[in-house]
Amino acid sequence: MFLGLDLQTWFGLTVLGAIVSTIGSLLGVVLKDYVFSRSFERWKQRQTLEQLYQKFRDPLLLSARELASRTLEVLNHFPTVYLNEKVLASRPEKQVENSIHDSYFQRYKLVSTAYRISSFMAWVELYRQELTFLDPGNNVHAAKLERAVGLIRSDLADGQLNHAEDCGKWKDTLVFREELRAIGESLIETRGSTRTVMGYGRYCEQLEATTPNAVQRWSPVVLNFFLDFEQTGKDFRQTRLKRLLVHLVELMRLIDHNPIEPYLDKAYVGLRDEVQ
Repeated sequence: MFLGLDLQTWFGLTVLGAIVSTIGSLLGVVLKDYVFSRSFERWKQRQTLEQLYQKFRDPLLLSARELASRTLEVLNHFPTVYLNEKVLASRPEKQVENSIHDSYFQRYKLVSTAYRISSFMAWVELYRQELTFLDPGNNVHAAKLERAVGLIRSDLADGQLNHAEDCGKWKDTLVFREELRAIGESLIETRGSTRTVMGYGRYCEQLEATTPNAVQRWSPVVLNFFLDFEQTGKDFRQTRLKRLLVHLVELMRLIDHNPIEPYLDKAYVGLRDEVQ
């Protein structure tokens, strides 16, 4: 007997204490190696996502603004005098007059239109590649941006947007999702240790090069969407451009809290309900 307890009781308490101690140690290991570790990994991933969002925010905003501006211009002058096969085939050497009817000016408008949508998709693709092994749902900014970009892809790629009873009689052209990615990839280049999107000058060089390259391979897909619009009221690409403008402005509002340019905001308000 010791302190009123027999040997058997003391032995039982000792065993119970050992069990409690072992369980406590195991619980500590689980908390450290699993719960706390997973929590730390989720925190690191959220931080990485936020850093990526901040890194690509400005180039995405700039390329979206430039594409939105050109899209509105095309809509205001639909079907335009420069988005056609004749201008594509032309090779004017210089601008002769300050006019939309100048052949050099028209050629510039056509090529720069193709560049603006291609460079926007390139920034989107570069951002997507950086996110390959991350879950956008772990960051509210990344998740909202993914949804906004998804709507823009839908505007160009989805074939079931036209709900008119005679939709089969409408002219329409798509740029499929994998093609949008390939178009973006064609403009991504490496400068030292940095991957970025080629500028307009480099794009023009690749477009006119005598050696086949990725820009030449995918530029016809872009141009196939933009060339030879029809002023019949039944060219669904006009509706796609309206949707594109609306969703580009929504993307700009998402990633920039500053006011949108008044001319874009006015167009957005006028088209928002029409394309819903």
